[in-house]
Amino acid sequence: MFGFTTTRRLQFELAAAKAETDRQRRRAETAEAHAAVAVRNRKQVLVQNAEQEATNRRLAGRNQELTRRLEDTTEGAYTADLENRVQALARGTARWMTALWARDRRIVILQQQLHGTKTNLVASQARVKDLEEQLGKAEAAVDPRPIHGGARYPEPRDELRAARNHTAALDRRLTEVTEINARCRCGRAS
Repeated sequence: MFGFTTTRRLQFELAAAKAETDRQRRRAETAEAHAAVAVRNRKQVLVQNAEQEATNRRLAGRNQELTRRLEDTTEGAYTADLENRVQALARGTARWMTALWARDRRIVILQQQLHGTKTNLVASQARVKDLEEQLGKAEAAVDPRPIHGGARYPEPRDELRAARNHTAALDRRLTEVTEINARCRCGRAS
């Protein structure tokens, strides 16, 4: 009305101006950071381009030298040499492939044996555990008085002993198969 501004309005306008100033400052700082990254990237690209250009010049000279050497060789001698090398490679490849196929067959057989042994071992371990439980139950329920004149029946401890022996045999076989696999040169460079 009379050209006066209220304190509240002045504070509001100052806060808005400060927020705009802060926003503009952040934009300027971001732009400066992006400009610095762009300058660094341009420098890297220029260095890489210079290195590539030097490499191209060097390779161009090498290509000229190789072209000259190729023109100097006689085509017949070069072709005969290549044919001999191809035949030698074919013979070597045939020997290598035969050995590779034999090795692969042996690997399959050993893996099947290992799988069967592991399966038997797990089954035997389960049977041993079951027999141990039965033995514990039988020993707990056994009558301390001896039976006179009766025939001897197989007891759980005898079955347990047989199962442990069988498990030990399977463990030995698993160890053998594991050692064979360890010595196998399957897939390794010779």
